[in-house]
Amino acid sequence: MDKTSRLGKTILGFAALTTWLAATGISAAQPPMWTTTTGDVRVTCPMTIGGSFEARTTALTGSLSLDAGASSFDGELSVDLKTLDTGISLRNRHMLDNYLEVQKGGDFEVATLSQIDISQFKPGVTDGPTPFTARLRLHGTTQAVTGMVKLIMRGSSVRVEATFPVRLSDYGIADPRHLGVGVKNEIAVHALFLANRVGPDHTDYRRN
Repeated sequence: MDKTSRLGKTILGFAALTTWLAATGISAAQPPMWTTTTGDVRVTCPMTIGGSFEARTTALTGSLSLDAGASSFDGELSVDLKTLDTGISLRNRHMLDNYLEVQKGGDFEVATLSQIDISQFKPGVTDGPTPFTARLRLHGTTQAVTGMVKLIMRGSSVRVEATFPVRLSDYGIADPRHLGVGVKNEIAVHALFLANRVGPDHTDYRRN
């Protein structure tokens, strides 16, 4: 269920990069790269008996670029699922070992978001959340995801805030349940992070 967290982060990153490139009119001949090294990812898990809990992590990393004429970003955003924390050690263990199965390694340890597309964003026209699409790889399975992203420019960085739903069954994740209490099939991912612009020569513009 916490897998969704990383998904949400990845999507946010991609959307932010696209918006920034479009709004600043960056040359497509030498597309800049956008990177992030941390973020706030929260996965809200509704419970079958009512109420909900959150799985959280800051382990969001990745880089993205956008070539001329392309509608989606190259690169990906990743979330280290092993760092997800619900605030209860027993629940963490069940989530990571029994459902996300991070002990299998590889694609089970990390959630990645790629092919992020925010082509509906219109620089100077769009105000507020914008729809986006992406590909989410979770639990060894890749599926299309859709959500909403809000981008705010801050100097050479973009503040990205994105949300999207994830259905656990779409990724082959077993129905989370313990002592008769379970998590509903659809969870919500919310990601907040800064995407920092790096030039073609890998210069970090935050230092200039």
